[in-house]
Amino acid sequence: MNDYDVIAPFYDIEHANFDEDVDLYLHYAEMQTGPLLELACGTGRLLLPLAAQGYSLLGVDSSQPMLDIARRRVQQEGFESRITLAQQDIRALNLGRQFSLAFIGLGSFGHLTTRNAQQQALAAIRKHVTTGGTFILDISNADIRYMENLSGQLLHLGTYPLEDGTMLTHLISPASSHSDHLLELTHFYDQHRQGGPINRTVVTSYLALFERSEIELLLERAGFAVKDIYGGYDLSPFIRESPRMVVIAEAR
Repeated sequence: MNDYDVIAPFYDIEHANFDEDVDLYLHYAEMQTGPLLELACGTGRLLLPLAAQGYSLLGVDSSQPMLDIARRRVQQEGFESRITLAQQDIRALNLGRQFSLAFIGLGSFGHLTTRNAQQQALAAIRKHVTTGGTFILDISNADIRYMENLSGQLLHLGTYPLEDGTMLTHLISPASSHSDHLLELTHFYDQHRQGGPINRTVVTSYLALFERSEIELLLERAGFAVKDIYGGYDLSPFIRESPRMVVIAEAR
């Protein structure tokens, strides 16, 4: 089972107000022609605002529950003619066409935790980007690395009100392996009422941590030329302490 099959019911609750990266993708979309490709599109968090600006997109994800939610949202917004969804593993991507812009948002690439899986995914993505086209890779950096030093602790990520009057609390317990640059994250999703019992969902996920040089080498070996690396969605210069590592690459 995909980790996000379990997380799917909670994803939009946590990310309902997160749109810090939307302008970044709109900026690069303006430079392209034809449909856009989002990989690990999830519930459509980025697909919908891009479609609202008139772009046509293909969204790919490996989690059917996430895509089911995305499909409902697409129908609710009336974007069926602009957004197409497909369930595929990006390591074996086979869409039968190329795109001038492809992207993986919000750290999703980190869920590929082995070098082989990362290389397979990037090679497959390269086949789907036109020569001279753009690939954007948004990788978690300092905004997740701090958890390496909190192994075994329990962190409160947020509490959110639900429509049925209950509350959803997201707790996370990290465990790190410095030798493998890997975080093991145990998520606790607690649905509860004031003074009532807790209904808990637990899922463990893994997130790879990357150095700049690793990403540059992976992309170059896959057939991309790294054009820029930014430290955030404001396109600030990247330093090791930057919250994000936003990589802009060109297909060679």
